[in-house]
Amino acid sequence: MAGNGEREAGQLLRQGLALLQLSLAEEQMAGLVRYCLELAKWNRKVNLIAKDTSLADIVEKHFLDSLTLVPLLDRLLSLGGNLLDVGSGAGFPGLVVKIARPAWLVTLLEPRERRAIFLRHIIRTLPLTQISVEPSRIEEGRLEKNFHVITGRAVADVPSFLAMVEGLVSPETHVVCMQGEGGRQGLGQGDRVGAFTCVGVEEAKLPRSGAQRFLLLFRRTAA
Repeated sequence: MAGNGEREAGQLLRQGLALLQLSLAEEQMAGLVRYCLELAKWNRKVNLIAKDTSLADIVEKHFLDSLTLVPLLDRLLSLGGNLLDVGSGAGFPGLVVKIARPAWLVTLLEPRERRAIFLRHIIRTLPLTQISVEPSRIEEGRLEKNFHVITGRAVADVPSFLAMVEGLVSPETHVVCMQGEGGRQGLGQGDRVGAFTCVGVEEAKLPRSGAQRFLLLFRRTAA
């Protein structure tokens, strides 16, 4: 059964990546498949994602959804840098992105203990380096302003998320809000949201369902 699951996950990932026009090395593909199978196994006992989520939905709604971020990050982090994933949950998008681009420095902010334990398990299992799990909330103030990119995948509505991360944003920081179709809130390039300005909106469609995804890119507005 494990072998069948591995083959199915690998096939679903390859098909989805082809439709997203993304290519990954075999080592990265193997890491994503292992992560996917571990998630499915752990989710039977620990509430990481919705119960009874099919393998096809795990791959599309979590892994491929996270990977839609990679082309944008390739531009933002072309010279390397630090990425903070806020509210990482079971690792989306930050842990998936780290596997796809192992040279990047990644911090996963996840205050819920069981999810943090799972994240560390995957990091040890693969194994991955230059990635850490911070089991705290932003308001606890444990993090410093040293991030080139801050991401959040449907953690909150856009204004709330931007207000949440404002204290960690330096003049060099880009903030990427990953939202579904209803989460864009009509925002477009040039729109102001609190202390931020939208400097770009990118769209993607998940390959199997055709569901729309939006990547809203923000910079702190100059005083």
